[in-house]
Amino acid sequence: MNLREFTEEVDARSKDMTREELQTAFHSLARKVPETSRSEFLELMDQVKNIYPDKGTHKNTAEMARSQDQAEVKREYARLKKQFARIQEEEVIFRAEGYEDYSSGYWGDNWVYEYEDPHGIGKTYEEAAGLVERCVNDGFYQTALDTFELMTDTEAWADDGGDYFEIGFDGMLEEHLVSIDEDGLKKSVLYAVYQNTSPGERSEALYSYVILPFFHSVKLEDILSVGREELPDSSLFVEQWIGFLTDKPGDVAGQFLRDAVLYQKTGDEMMEAARRGARCHPSILLAVLEYFEQKQDILRQLTLGQEALEMVDEKYKIRGQIALSTAQAALRTGDLDLAEECWKKAFESDTNPLNYLRIMAESREGRTYRQRARRIIDSLQAERDTSYGPDRIRELEINSLSEYERAQLLFLTGDFDGAMKKCETVKEGLGWSGHFVKRGLSLFLLLLLNTDTLGEGGRCVAGDAASNMGFLVSEYEKGTLHALETEGKTDKDLFWQCFCRWKKTLAPEDLTDEQAKRYLTVLERLVDLRVKAIVSGQHRNQYGSVAALAAALGEVRESRGEAGAKSKILLGYRETFPRHSSFHEELRACGMPDTRKSGGKKR
Repeated sequence: MNLREFTEEVDARSKDMTREELQTAFHSLARKVPETSRSEFLELMDQVKNIYPDKGTHKNTAEMARSQDQAEVKREYARLKKQFARIQEEEVIFRAEGYEDYSSGYWGDNWVYEYEDPHGIGKTYEEAAGLVERCVNDGFYQTALDTFELMTDTEAWADDGGDYFEIGFDGMLEEHLVSIDEDGLKKSVLYAVYQNTSPGERSEALYSYVILPFFHSVKLEDILSVGREELPDSSLFVEQWIGFLTDKPGDVAGQFLRDAVLYQKTGDEMMEAARRGARCHPSILLAVLEYFEQKQDILRQLTLGQEALEMVDEKYKIRGQIALSTAQAALRTGDLDLAEECWKKAFESDTNPLNYLRIMAESREGRTYRQRARRIIDSLQAERDTSYGPDRIRELEINSLSEYERAQLLFLTGDFDGAMKKCETVKEGLGWSGHFVKRGLSLFLLLLLNTDTLGEGGRCVAGDAASNMGFLVSEYEKGTLHALETEGKTDKDLFWQCFCRWKKTLAPEDLTDEQAKRYLTVLERLVDLRVKAIVSGQHRNQYGSVAALAAALGEVRESRGEAGAKSKILLGYRETFPRHSSFHEELRACGMPDTRKSGGKKR
């Protein structure tokens, strides 16, 4: 149960308990408090006594203690404010030493810094975080927010041998220059915002904080469960919060809307909230569908799913996920026709090879969908900018195709000549990363394999093909009822199973013997080109991949009636590169006969 349900249940049970029963409950609870939290437990009991004093003298004592606390907080805030002014004015700085680090590879930004903090800048931030927590615990909410503002508005400076650069609070956290409880700080600040703001302005005020990247991981329950006392009007606030977020565009608003609806609403209320929020935040529909799936509320899942498919424009990728959730509910009610239509809607809104393979492998008449799929592919634009800039709204991402996906779908929809032309464009055995051939070679080898049983080379090639397609068991299962039967299966295993089912949808005229012979000739040239370029260039980290290609080629030829072809090809490459022992090891791993003299090193 969530926090709201839990506290309501505790309140209901404690309401009618006697003094002796409450003492017994407190005693039992105290025995379970870990040693590190016992002082806090006792402080909580003291706070409760101060809030509900039995005598006037207790009230005066509490007021005096609060005044003393307030004076201490003011002094500490004034001290920290001076410290942050020194940081901002560059009186104290970090020392930095930058260098290039290629320990994680040669791609991306490899410039890193090592820092020294001789003036204790990090300690100032840590003390400020401690003051925020104290202010929230003691009820000085404005001071808590003022202190957090000091932390986030102050830019420190670092000296890299005479080159100076600024580093903000987020950067210090990323570089581990301060050691604070980030989650605790986030919750404390948002709790202070809530307590320090009038009900009519509370949603706007909180949103101005949660829109900052620092707060994106916070949940609504976190905000409502921190602090020394229960938040007032929390149920009313959640309603206002949902209403405020419903028409507020952006992924952050969508994230907190989903969180709030799942926290506050139940059943039909969730459905209604999802309908209202769908125009601006279609992700709320998917979140509620997933909630119903988890709760096994199949009828609500099916009803809302069918409505959602009508409400959300088919150009949005998220509609594909909605379609798969609806398909799963349809299957649970035995409606296979609806499920098949949902698989097609998933492909229409999120056009990718995995969604197409699902139709081919699961649908009763997958072959008849091929022409419709080609029209969809032809109508789509090339993949748009995938940067994560401030203007990009992920839940409203529009369906598009990368060039790799388009070429893979060209292959899967039976345009083998078109796909092969994209493979034949390469003239060298290196520099394949930007070309379809690196993906297409695996697909054509599997296409021409006349058996459902994979050899050593075929298993490697199938793994590459699955990876290149982004084929994952967890994604394929969406919209099906295969979770149990695919348990323990690898992505490669399930991909090969689906690929074999897809091959069975091909008619003889889709792949003639003449085509197969022509493709095999091209594959032999490409594999040979690749193997010789990799091994002669001593690209050792790719020896295994090219050995697998050579083995897969041999397995294809054997499956088409050429006995001993695999051994012949592998032994031939061993003779071509007699001094490359590491390459020989990879060839033996892929099934090459071990012809070394007795006593030789064996793998």
